[in-house]
Amino acid sequence: MGVFPKFIFRVRIKENLVALTFDDGPHPEFTKELLDLFKERGIKATFFVTGEKIEKHREIIKRMIADGHELGNHSYSHKNLIFKKKSKIKEEIQKTDYLLRDLGVKGEIHFRPPYGRLLFSAFAVLASLNKKVIMWNIPTKDYKERDPKVILSRIYKRIKPGSIIVLHDSGIERTGKEIDRQATIDAVKELINELPKKVYKFRTVSELIDY
Repeated sequence: MGVFPKFIFRVRIKENLVALTFDDGPHPEFTKELLDLFKERGIKATFFVTGEKIEKHREIIKRMIADGHELGNHSYSHKNLIFKKKSKIKEEIQKTDYLLRDLGVKGEIHFRPPYGRLLFSAFAVLASLNKKVIMWNIPTKDYKERDPKVILSRIYKRIKPGSIIVLHDSGIERTGKEIDRQATIDAVKELINELPKKVYKFRTVSELIDY
């Protein structure tokens, strides 16, 4: 990959395939509800999880793997990596990779930076670790939205073949309080019912890349 990692915002394909991705989890309530929904419908998603949450919810990670979902690296602590030393960035990524491998994740583990933010100093680290950086072309802004209809409207407005949709199944407010993700859950419920009617199918990020 050289000194620059590959950034992917959307996969250029003609087929009506899209990827549902979730950041900041897993969460003992909201993630499980999503997993139940996806299992019922036979849908596979990509979850970018943090190392700290992996350590707290190992059984949920094991279920994700067993259900066939893709696990990505969202750093260990979910702290902003901007202005962090290269050694710290590398530690955040490798520590989470190790936890995922220890729980049985095989194949390539993609990376998504906390808050979607990186500076040039992180590029060489990511390239040395052979990481693809998975961003998105559909920012739902569900992290601050309480109306599922607004979340859905943002998706429907920008949906196209190869789209990567970013949502959140967990998260912490600045006050330290956990964020209620019920609006996201409700939006996903409608999305998986309505989007297939528009002839779209769901795939993991890696499945889009390899298509």
